[in-house]
Amino acid sequence: MTTRWLSDAWFDMLGIEFGDVSGPPTLSGTVVVEVTGGPDGDMAGHVVFADGSVVSSGPGAVPSPDLTLTLTDEDARGVLAGDLDPSVAFMQGRMKVAGAMAPLLDLLALAGTEASTARRARVAGSTTY
Repeated sequence: MTTRWLSDAWFDMLGIEFGDVSGPPTLSGTVVVEVTGGPDGDMAGHVVFADGSVVSSGPGAVPSPDLTLTLTDEDARGVLAGDLDPSVAFMQGRMKVAGAMAPLLDLLALAGTEASTARRARVAGSTTY
């Protein structure tokens, strides 16, 4: 089954795939990811973490997130597919960051794990653009 990129069903799939991933225990708070320049315009999604685990996720931004990440559609797809490392995107200024840095560092640590990379690859393989 394939799911359209950034659709409500895609966020459901993302929540299921990452629902049991454990990151650093200090990873807590709300992260909004904004994707700009996509085929359907600018889109956003959010993830809520507590003690290193995903509590919830879904489409749309939420008020007062702890961290906001902004990427172009092309770069967001690259991160999902594994063609662009999130840490590299941050260091090259391709991923804009607003908010607290502690959740960013924890999120980058989580993104670098084999489990996270494998799950992103599974989501990418089930995504249509």
